[in-house]
This record gives sequence, C-alpha cells and structure tokens, in this order.
Amino acid sequence: MSSVDVLADIEKHADAILRVCSYHRRDFDLVVVRSRPHDMRPVQASLQTAFETLPTAELGILGRLPAELMSMVLRELHVRSFFRFRQVNRRARVVSTGLWEYGLVSKHGLEGLRGLLRAELAHLFTIDDLYRSLITDKCLTCGGFGGLLFLFTAGRCCFDCLQSSAHYRVLPPSAFTKLTHISPGRLKRLSGPTLRTVPGIYNMMETPARRPRYLIFEEKATQTLQAIRAIGEDTIQHLRSRREQLGQRFMAATAYPCCSLNNAKLERGVSCKGCQAGLEVLRCDSDDRDRVFSTRGFLSHFSQCVEAQQLWTESEGGTRPVNEPELTRHCGYFNELGPDGLPA
Repeated sequence: MSSVDVLADIEKHADAILRVCSYHRRDFDLVVVRSRPHDMRPVQASLQTAFETLPTAELGILGRLPAELMSMVLRELHVRSFFRFRQVNRRARVVSTGLWEYGLVSKHGLEGLRGLLRAELAHLFTIDDLYRSLITDKCLTCGGFGGLLFLFTAGRCCFDCLQSSAHYRVLPPSAFTKLTHISPGRLKRLSGPTLRTVPGIYNMMETPARRPRYLIFEEKATQTLQAIRAIGEDTIQHLRSRREQLGQRFMAATAYPCCSLNNAKLERGVSCKGCQAGLEVLRCDSDDRDRVFSTRGFLSHFSQCVEAQQLWTESEGGTRPVNEPELTRHCGYFNELGPDGLPA
C-alpha cells in the first residue's frame, strides 16, 4: 500500500483497522493483582448507587456546608475514610454517590479501588488521586500508554516500565532488614507504607509464585532512611544490586483502564498483530510485539507497520477473516480461560 492509501484508510476505517490489526494483551492483565468478575458483581451496583429509600437523617454540621464545599471535602478524604463516610447514613450515601469523580472511579476504576483496599494502602490516597490517574493514559516513567496502576503511588505505568525501571523495585521487609541491618521494628516505623500481597498468578509461566506477606517500596524506603542517615550510599548500592524475586513487582500493580472525558471512551490498550506476525516469520528477538498503544497511538503505528498493513490488505477492508498468529487469537494467553475470563 502507498503512504497515501494508508493514510486514507486510517481516516476512513479506523475502527475496522483496530478490529483487524490490533488486540488487547490479556496476559498482561492476568499477571498483576486481579479480581475475578463474579466476585465484584454483587458489590458493584451498591458502590455506584444510593439506597432507593429516601434519606431522613441529616449530616449534622456537615450538612450546613454548600454543595461545592462538601464536594471539596469528599475529594480530599482518603479512600478508606470516604467509604466510612458512605456508611454513616442514607444522606451520606446520596452525597458521596453524587460526587462526579467517585462515580467515574467506581464504574471504570474498580480494580484500582479494590487493589488499594486489599493491599492496605487505601489510607494513603484520595478518590481524586484515582480519578486523575483514570483520565490520563500516560505512563509516568516513559510517557507511553500506561495500562497499569502502581499501587504504592496510585500512578500509571506501562508493563515494560513495571518490569524494567528501577523506580518500581519492591522487596519483602525481611530482605530489606537483612541487607540494611536495620531491626524489623525500626524498619516498620521508618520505611514508609508496606503493601499486603494478595493471591494471584504473578508470572507468565503460571507456576506457583513465592508470595511474601508484605512488600516495601524500595525507592521510598531508601529515600526516607537516607534522609535521617539511617543508611548510607554503600547500603543503597548494595540494595540496588540485589537480584529481585520474579513476579514481586506484579504484586504491586493492577490493570487500570483510561477513560476519555472527551468521548467517554474507555481504553485498555492494544498491541499490534502485525508485529507478532513479523516476529514469528523473522524468528528474531523484538520488543515491538510487546508494545501497548492507545487507539491514537496504534493508528500512528499502523501507518508505519508493514506487517499490520498486510493484514489489513488481506482482510479486504475488514470484510474477511485474516490468518493471524495463534498468540494474537488468544490475546497473548494460550491456556484455556474459564467463563469469567481467568484461567480455568
């Protein structure tokens, strides 16, 4: 296809090009903190609605605040306190449910909410923190599409940065104690928040992972301890040279979609079928097949990807099935999935 034809097709057939040439890497979602859909259905409706019975009690002195000020107060409550407020009475339930930011987070960012609560980090972040992460799609480290939420910071990251960037290093408190020679009690007081891990897969091979009970955010802990001169530069270098346990970073992240305020469209990120096809044909190592794009980012990539354009040509404008790689047909996951979309 000529460059002019490609650009014309992108403008005219964007949705069909996405359907034919891209796919969502579900294996990336499955190796981080994840909820089974059937576990969330019973509570999802209650999180997004108030009681049908009209409230009779008021909120005391809080009820005297103008609606704008009340909304400001609710936005500044950390997640755990926000949910406690929702349980005060029916009036509190109505007021909190009506908060725009909460409505969006409870509908589209449920994994982030549940992830923070399960990790025992919900007291560190507000509904507004989760809302701001929900309406942006940028990885805070590389600027590419970030389909994950790093629970220690409630900030977006991409799968590649989560695996490779030193910023996301985590380790069990016992390992930190051994490497720094700081007593467990002192470490608990000084190192910052600890994340409580929850059961999950946490590796692409689906083998049982050694899961410590708690994890420490290494960057935050070292900064805090260095500031009070509890550790020196030599100790920090020793920590950084430590070999990490496979999968522990995945225990500190969860899948988090992006919600566009312009068109209310939800994006979870897509990868390129053409790059996977090219990798299988060329039989060479390539990072392109693991890249995740926003819709706009993928269409820009499509304009340069010869293999994706070949798939589009084969589909005859999206009207015929294409001979795509087995991995893309299974969305990056080969083993059988159960009815809830998780491994059987």
